[in-house]
Amino acid sequence: MKKILFPTDFSPAAENAFLYALSLSKSTKAELTLLHVYELPELGRALKNTTREVYELMAMESLETFKKSVNQLHDKADEHGLGDVHFDHAMVEGEAVYKIAQAVKEFNADLVVMGTKGATGLKEVFLGSVTSGVMEEAHVPVLSIPDTSVFSNQLKKVAYLTNYKTEELAAFEQTCAFAFLFNASVDCVHFSIGEKNEDSGQMEKWKNSTKILTVPVDFHVEHGSDIESALLNYSEKNHIDVLAVQPRKKNIFTRIISRSVSKQIAHHIKVPLLSLPAQNYQ
Repeated sequence: MKKILFPTDFSPAAENAFLYALSLSKSTKAELTLLHVYELPELGRALKNTTREVYELMAMESLETFKKSVNQLHDKADEHGLGDVHFDHAMVEGEAVYKIAQAVKEFNADLVVMGTKGATGLKEVFLGSVTSGVMEEAHVPVLSIPDTSVFSNQLKKVAYLTNYKTEELAAFEQTCAFAFLFNASVDCVHFSIGEKNEDSGQMEKWKNSTKILTVPVDFHVEHGSDIESALLNYSEKNHIDVLAVQPRKKNIFTRIISRSVSKQIAHHIKVPLLSLPAQNYQ
């Protein structure tokens, strides 16, 4: 990992994610770039004679706010013992998802770190938001940090959620490569609502198709009628630091999160989510 991109709107959720971005940069010695995207409103024809002046004024105000916010982030880094981590910063005007995806290419970023806010953080990640848009368009791993996630500068265990698909192997390899950077282990987990004997053979077959030897990997099948609670319990019981997922298409995990919103399970999951690039899943 050589370059990390951290898009921010300077919200509390983004500030929380900033600490993760700093820690990842320090651990991997990767370059860190902070990106702020702002969007000017459509003023309409009624103001066409003064549109340019208004836009210029708004852009100047955005720049002043940007400078002040960057200084505050430097202070926050100092407070958490991360003041020695250098980061560049840039501000651009435009539509957020497009500009962030464009910046990933321009900066040759290997990873995007973003914050998600509120109790519906997981809903936003999987069911539509700037974060989910970046996941689809950026074509690099995206680490989304719920604002309820408690910052820790240690990453010991990553859980990868599998549906036994052969096209998941590339994502699994990326997950192991990510874990390797931190000397972390990987739990490869399938959540099943079927009979206990139903998935054992599939997991063994999928396990035999993996070729990951760089990190310790354990394979698990979790059963139960309430997969939402099983996911929560597994994450807490096994001290999972990052959940690696592939929230593309209509796979089982996307459906889990969709149902979870009505049960408010998203209130409780505080684990950062590592989403793997869409191009690996045709």
